[in-house]
Amino acid sequence: MCCGGMMQSAVARSLLAEFLCETLATFFFTVIAGLSYGAGTTIDGAIILGLSVIFLHQSEKAHLNPVVSIAVALCDFDFGWVNLFLRILGQLLGAILGGLLAVDAWRQTVLQFQVGASSTGYRALLFEVVFTCLLVLVYLRSRGKTVLAPVVHGLTYLVALAVSGNSFGRIYFVGMALLNPALAIGLVIGSAAYSTLTDEGDIWLFIVGPFIGALLGVVFYQLTSSLDDEWEEETIQTTEEQIRTTVIEDRKVAQPVQPGYGNTGGYGGQVEMQRGNAY
Repeated sequence: MCCGGMMQSAVARSLLAEFLCETLATFFFTVIAGLSYGAGTTIDGAIILGLSVIFLHQSEKAHLNPVVSIAVALCDFDFGWVNLFLRILGQLLGAILGGLLAVDAWRQTVLQFQVGASSTGYRALLFEVVFTCLLVLVYLRSRGKTVLAPVVHGLTYLVALAVSGNSFGRIYFVGMALLNPALAIGLVIGSAAYSTLTDEGDIWLFIVGPFIGALLGVVFYQLTSSLDDEWEEETIQTTEEQIRTTVIEDRKVAQPVQPGYGNTGGYGGQVEMQRGNAY
C-alpha cells in the first residue's frame, strides 16, 4: 500500500525515474572507462570517455558525477536534497556494478592508480582540483541555457583526460585523471575484486581532489552570478526611472469652427427659426 501510494505521486515517480536513469548512465560510463582505462594511449581513452559523456548526458540527462550533482544542489535550491541523495546513490551503485563487470568479469586486469615517476601526489591532486573546478563551471554555466550543454560537458572531460597523460611528464603512472569519485570507487572495487594485488594507495587523489575543485567552482560561479544579477538589477532600475520621467505632452483639441455656411445654425450663424413660428 505504501509503495502503491508513492507511485501515485508524480514527484515520487519523477525521482524514481531520475534515480534509474542516473544509475544506468553511470553504469555504462563506468563500463566504458573500465575497458579503456590504461589501455592504449591517453588520447584514445579521453576521446572515448568524452564521447560517452556527450551521449549519456543527452540521452539520460544524467550528471554521471557526484561532485556535479553536489554543485547543482548548492546553486539551485529547487533541485532538492532528496534528488541529490538519490542521484549520488544511483551514481555509486552504477559505478560499482560497472566496475565489477568491466574490470573483474570482462577485462580481468589489475588497474594501476599510482602517480607517475616524474610527478608527485601534490601535483596530481592539484590537477584533479583545477580541472574538476573547470568541469563544474562549464556544467553550471551551460545547464539549461544551451542545447550544446552535453557537448561542452563531454569536451571538458576529453580535454582534461587527454592533458593528464601528456603534460608534466605524465602525471599518472598508467591511465589518466578521473575527475569523478564514483568512477574511481567503481574501478578500484572492480580491480580489487579481480585481484588483491591492486594498489589503492593513491586512489584518494581521485576522491578528495574532485570535491575540493567542485567547491571552488561553486564559489566562483556564485560570486560571478551575484555580480551579474546586480548589474541586471541596476539596468532594470535605470530603465524604470527613464520610463517614469518620460514627459507626457497634453495637446489641446482644437475648438469647433464658428458656425457659418454649411452649419445647421442657419446662414451666417443665425439661428434658424422653427417652421411653426414662421407662420
